[in-house]
Amino acid sequence: MKILIFTATYNESGNIGDLIADLHHYLPEADILVVDDNSPDGTGSILEKLTENDDRLSVIHRPGKLGLGSAHKLAMKYSLANGYEYLITLDADFSHNPKYLPVIVNRLKHDDFVIGSRYTEGGKCDYGLVRVFISKTANFLAKVLLGIRLKETTTSYRGFSQEVLSRIDFDHIKSEGYSFFVESLFRVVRVTDKVSEFPIHFEDRRAGSTKISKREIYLGVLTLFKLFFIRIFRLRQQEGSKENEEIENVTSCDICGSLHCSEIFPSTSTLHKSEKFNCTSAHHGSHGRIVRCLQCGVVYTNPQLPEEKMVEMYANVEDNVYLSNLEARETTFLYNFKKFLHLIPPRGKLLEVGSYYGVFLNIAKEYGYEIHGVEPSQNAVHMAKEKYGIETLAPTLSSLVGYDEYFDIITSWDVLEHLNHPMRELEQVAEKLKPGGIFAFSTLDYKNWYPRLLRQKWPWMMDMHIYYFDQDNICHMLEKNNLELIHVEAYCHVITFEYFLMKLGALGIPGAALLGKAVSRIFIGRMKVPFRFGDIKLFVARKKVSETEKSNEK
Repeated sequence: MKILIFTATYNESGNIGDLIADLHHYLPEADILVVDDNSPDGTGSILEKLTENDDRLSVIHRPGKLGLGSAHKLAMKYSLANGYEYLITLDADFSHNPKYLPVIVNRLKHDDFVIGSRYTEGGKCDYGLVRVFISKTANFLAKVLLGIRLKETTTSYRGFSQEVLSRIDFDHIKSEGYSFFVESLFRVVRVTDKVSEFPIHFEDRRAGSTKISKREIYLGVLTLFKLFFIRIFRLRQQEGSKENEEIENVTSCDICGSLHCSEIFPSTSTLHKSEKFNCTSAHHGSHGRIVRCLQCGVVYTNPQLPEEKMVEMYANVEDNVYLSNLEARETTFLYNFKKFLHLIPPRGKLLEVGSYYGVFLNIAKEYGYEIHGVEPSQNAVHMAKEKYGIETLAPTLSSLVGYDEYFDIITSWDVLEHLNHPMRELEQVAEKLKPGGIFAFSTLDYKNWYPRLLRQKWPWMMDMHIYYFDQDNICHMLEKNNLELIHVEAYCHVITFEYFLMKLGALGIPGAALLGKAVSRIFIGRMKVPFRFGDIKLFVARKKVSETEKSNEK
């Protein structure tokens, strides 16, 4: 019998060592999985030391606080992927006494789901009066609104059979915080009636402080009414795990290598394999299946076209809309170049990754830099040479072989999100930079208010974009590749009024596309409009200098 015990940690250094010991004592045959969200109190380091002499303990370190719900969802997918018959979850603060573990295992022999209950007959809770009132109210509402016949719905002391986990569609579970526990139970009771509860003594935590906030309580109430709406109006909504049917198509996260992700948006792609990419595109409604990695939090397209196919499609790009707006592009690059000019040396070798039609390189050349570029589009390479006299070194950075010189500056504008392997790209950037060299680039910021507001209507959600980063992702990726972030600000795009109306038309604004055609023939259409919503960021990073390199410089 394969059993997995799971707990999530954030600042549990005072509890985690004793907890692991007790888990082994009460259920020695079980494996243990801990997900730690980069606890600043050293919990992660304690766990790493414990794994050195404990082959039944596995630890997943996440780069930051990604939500308690996402940690439990990760554990559920991990349990299924590794063939565990039972998954048992509990808190890491000893509010859930490990002595009840054998009870859960025995009950799972005939039930699909078991929960340790404070409020069933024989149960006990050490909370104060106010917290008991809030907790009992939440459980009463869950019972009435959602039709869950259990007296306990909000605790995480639970046992799942493989059978019930395999029948749940995890992508339906949207909650990230404590409300995840009610929503996940709501999904459980929709696929099985073999559920039970048993009394526990819910103790107050032994060390540390509680992490539930007023915001979590507010979100919990909203979740209850959302699920009530689903129950009343969508009684026939299908459940059923996608894990087995999609596992062959899953692409692992390039940032952390995990296969475990959760769908944010289903695919709406209308792109056929024979079609070309158009980098200046107004077809924003078409994109692949968008998921969030449960281990590192990055958002990406999954599954993806093979890298070879992507390179081939970019090699065939011809972008007439870009060419017709060259003047606005020059203004954009000049504006943003001046924003980080004070951070780079006044002279030196500069490489642009994804140099496209050579607009930025031409500006850098005018400022006295020795310019080089890599670019896959054959049409763009030809036009850059014809218009600016710029030669490119190779189609991609990974194909730049036999060039042994290092660069003082490397730039990359709106490129990272297009790549199947952005971590490999950053590794190669670090290899090509001199110690202390500067890497300046722009890319998407998915945590910005604008994509959160527009969701699938966000203009940058499109077929050719594979990764949707946020600033936390970027900092983590840079750090992993010996690069330190030294500057960040909103990237400014300068576009013509005609192009602005075209974009509004793509978002479905009535009359925008028609007005765009009308102004295209008059001077108003060529007026330049600056845009800086913050959903695209300008990042500047410096390659770290080792102590040996510092000594050599002296």
